[in-house]
Amino acid sequence: MIRLLKYPEDRDAILKICSMIDYTEALNPNCTAKDVIKACETVRRFGFSAMVCYPTWISLAVRHMIGSGIPVQAPIGFPHGATTTVAKTAEARQALIDGAREIDMVVNVARFLDGDEDYVRQDIQSVVAVAQEYDVKVKAIIEIGYLNDEQKRRIVEIAIAGGAAFVKTSTGFGPGRATMHDIALLVEAAAGRCQIKATGSVASLEDQLAFIELGATRVAGRGHIVEQLTKLGYEGIG
Repeated sequence: MIRLLKYPEDRDAILKICSMIDYTEALNPNCTAKDVIKACETVRRFGFSAMVCYPTWISLAVRHMIGSGIPVQAPIGFPHGATTTVAKTAEARQALIDGAREIDMVVNVARFLDGDEDYVRQDIQSVVAVAQEYDVKVKAIIEIGYLNDEQKRRIVEIAIAGGAAFVKTSTGFGPGRATMHDIALLVEAAAGRCQIKATGSVASLEDQLAFIELGATRVAGRGHIVEQLTKLGYEGIG
């Protein structure tokens, strides 16, 4: 259990965790401009790794993150990944034009389960190609709740072949959640060829730290993480 500010190492742990948190509080269907701005303020306050919002709000978020050095992240093909490759690439391009500097795309899990691995790889490659024009990396969201362990290992291979810089466990809208088993499995499967992001019901700072210690280099966080930070007495980096 982290007991913030009781020991110097507690604060160091919090700073490390916060620097790896992609803040996803704005990923709600009813999120308004006011909510996006509030999320931007929270990201700046705690020094999170990225401000995440839907493509419709990218321009607004970019304006409110100016000077922070923190990128705005766009989810592409959210939440099911079942849109066409043409639609995903167009969505990614517009998000990048609007100022997004990270792209998290949902893999077409249905096509994968149907055995069409070439489609899945080419789908990822197409979004990666657009992102590369802007020197932006892509995270491939594999939605682990639909997959067994063998399938998880296989889809990691496809994501790497498609050029993804990260494999991300889930959208948070599908079944299942990030677990220590899955993070360890994905880190082993990736074998240093891509990074791992832990998402999906990440309930606490302790969860996030456990995933980081297993090898995840990004973790997701919502408002409950901010509530925990506040209760611990952490006021942020400002």
